Amino acid sequence: MFSPAFHHHKDICGGIPDKAGAMDLFKSKDQANHHDVEVEESKEVDAYCGPGTLENQQKHVEKRTEVVSACAYDDKVDLTNHFHTLHMESNHANSSCGDEYSALGNLSSEVSAIYLAMQNSKLECIEEQNHSSMSAEGCVELDEGDEFDDFDPYLFIKDLPDLSAVVPRFRPMLLPKQTRSCPSITLVLDLDETLVHSSLEPCEDADFTFPVNFNLKEHTIYVRCRPYLKDFLERVASLFETIIFTASQSIYAEQLLNVLDPKRKLFRHRVYRESCVFVEGNYLKDLSVLGRDLAHVLIIDNSPQAFGFQIDNGIPIESWFDDCNDRELLSLLPFLESLVGVEDVRPLIAKKFNLREKIASAACLSLDFRR
Repeated sequence: MFSPAFHHHKDICGGIPDKAGAMDLFKSKDQANHHDVEVEESKEVDAYCGPGTLENQQKHVEKRTEVVSACAYDDKVDLTNHFHTLHMESNHANSSCGDEYSALGNLSSEVSAIYLAMQNSKLECIEEQNHSSMSAEGCVELDEGDEFDDFDPYLFIKDLPDLSAVVPRFRPMLLPKQTRSCPSITLVLDLDETLVHSSLEPCEDADFTFPVNFNLKEHTIYVRCRPYLKDFLERVASLFETIIFTASQSIYAEQLLNVLDPKRKLFRHRVYRESCVFVEGNYLKDLSVLGRDLAHVLIIDNSPQAFGFQIDNGIPIESWFDDCNDRELLSLLPFLESLVGVEDVRPLIAKKFNLREKIASAACLSLDFRR
């Protein structure tokens, strides 16, 4: 039912931990996002220090702020250098706690304990979307209230591997060939936060609701439609071969689309998460698998990394949640209408949205931060 690479935590009873977590099971905005990270302590105790070590470590870690604030600046510099020297000298002495303490030399017992606690503690970063574990060395612990929202989709695109490295060379095309009556230009539309916003939280202003059965329990999905959605869809359906391509799972998206387009007049085809390419926690939409001439394909998505393999076909749009004054869909119509009948949509899209320059700028900023 779910993508093999998509995992989730369960509560003690085996259910979904909370409503937000349950919603993530049905839809994914890349993604397995890199910017929602929490740090938690491992329950394993390092065996070489013997029983009771974890309790002592926790007590000493709690004192860390108190002790460091009591040290003068010069003492802290010396202490840092001494820690490094001791770490290099004591790599061979990890067989017992007694040897470790003796290697700390002239340091006070409190400071020595802090050093040992930092050395022996086992912290993990748990990525909320795919719940893969990473070393604590790659984590940044933020003060409460700080945002951890530094995921740059354009930098992500810059670092993408070649498409040939992540997909099979020969793949069957997803869609049947276009009929003579079908418009020559294909418009691919994302779903969540591009056309609608869905939630498990009850909301009075929902445009419609529908049930989803999961884990032997029925959940009600509340859906808000982006302003002018109906007018937008009716217009583009008359101009293009319109296709939904979503990173959401079909168990959720299929039912939503059945309400949004019950007679299947707006969307000629529906493509779901299982047709995405999973790269470093993000679900990417490889447009070449649709079996259409890429000169005649465009995609609108609120997550630019989703069309990272075909950047010149992509039209970014602001994510939408509940702003009733939003006019993004209406504002896109004049440009979309200008693409009807052109030989190649890519130069026109590239000129208007200039995404390649954003990718280059993102890469330069990254290098500046590393210096």
